[in-house]
Amino acid sequence: MFIMHISALFALSVLLGSTLLLIWSLRNKGEGSALGKAIGSIVFVFSILSLLCIGYYGLKYWAQGEFETPTGMSMEMPMRNEMMQKMMPMMMQQMMPMMMEHMGQMGNMQNMGNMGMEKGEIHHPGSQ
Repeated sequence: MFIMHISALFALSVLLGSTLLLIWSLRNKGEGSALGKAIGSIVFVFSILSLLCIGYYGLKYWAQGEFETPTGMSMEMPMRNEMMQKMMPMMMQQMMPMMMEHMGQMGNMQNMGNMGMEKGEIHHPGSQ
């Protein structure tokens, strides 16, 4: 939904710019006015078509329920659940060795004691 709003604002700003270019080229005669009129007209038409397209697809996605969640529904729910059920065992199988290694490192840290700090001893940074 936010992307639709951003693209609509961009298309409106291009429409405004092309309108300004057209007004400038119609008021000023001489060098560059014909080019400004041609480019302004082409950009004006494309920005109108772009706004119509953004509006059409915005309404279409809204009717489909895409704006119900912040990210939209890129996949149908049954397909997403099926995919997650297939991927979860593989992910757990890959993560388990890393978790075991991490747990082993934590055990080594507990054996190191309090790393030089005795009970009641306070260390302040900068005081040595």
